[in-house]
This record gives sequence, structure tokens and C-alpha cells, in this order.
Amino acid sequence: MQVIRTDRGLWPPVGDYVLAGSVAVLSIAVIVSAVRMPHPEGWGEAPGLFPLICGVGLLVMAAILALAVWRRPAIEAETADGGALSEQAEPLELGRTLLVGGSVVVYALVLIPLMGYTLATLVYLCSVIWYFWRGRLAWVIVISLGATAFLSQTFKHAFSIILP
Repeated sequence: MQVIRTDRGLWPPVGDYVLAGSVAVLSIAVIVSAVRMPHPEGWGEAPGLFPLICGVGLLVMAAILALAVWRRPAIEAETADGGALSEQAEPLELGRTLLVGGSVVVYALVLIPLMGYTLATLVYLCSVIWYFWRGRLAWVIVISLGATAFLSQTFKHAFSIILP
């Protein structure tokens, strides 16, 4: 399969297929884990209900993305003189992808046990948002504080779960 670069991006959109497949695999893992959780009093009170809903939602989103990419019309790329465009695709940003994956592992296995959920989430979000966005530090802190507070309060009040 030849990948070409056009003024509208790469064709075929390899990254979209990789994303859809990755999300589908993740969602299936979440669904399997949720179903394996005990639910002695039915699914209404089961600890796996929320992960099950999230996993199904992720699976639906992955399917929608894959379908949208598959149904996207093919791009007929040509150069200015009418010849076919056949440039090689830009390499995927593997370094940034590995950095995000590694940072999630550090967050889950090091920061949360060391600092607790709230402080670890605040530190993690500040770091990741600042690295990828490079916006003003004040906005990075405000967004991180807001997201952390929202998540903590949602779990506390909506799900009656106090996070560590």
C-alpha cells in the first residue's frame, strides 16, 4: 500500500486506522475486566458497571472512527504539472507516543501510590498539558486544577467512591 501526502493530509489515513484499532483493543480489555468483576447483587450495584459502560462506549467510538475513515472518499493527489504525487509519508511521532505511554505508566504505578490520586493527577495533568500545549502556565494550572477537582468530585458525589 502506497501512502501519499496531499494538501489534506496523508492518504490512506494510517494514523486513524491505528487509533481506531488501539481504542478497540483497549475497550475490549476494559469490557473483559469489567465483566470479570464480582456482581453478586446484579449489575445495578456492581463495581464493574461504570467500566463496562466506558468500554462499550469506547468500542462504539472506535467503530465509528474506523467506519468514517473507510467511507472517506479517496484522494486523487496530483502535482502542479499533472503528474501523480508519490512522496513518502512523514514518520509517525513515535517518540511522543512512547512518552505519553510511559508517562501514563509512571502516573499509575509511581505517582498515585506516592502522592495519592488528587495530587498525582494535578501534577500529571500540569506536566502533560504544559508539554503538549505550551500555553501560559497560569492556564495550564487552572485547567489542571479544574479537571482534577471535577474528576474527584464526580467520583465522590456521583459514584460514592473516594479516590485514594
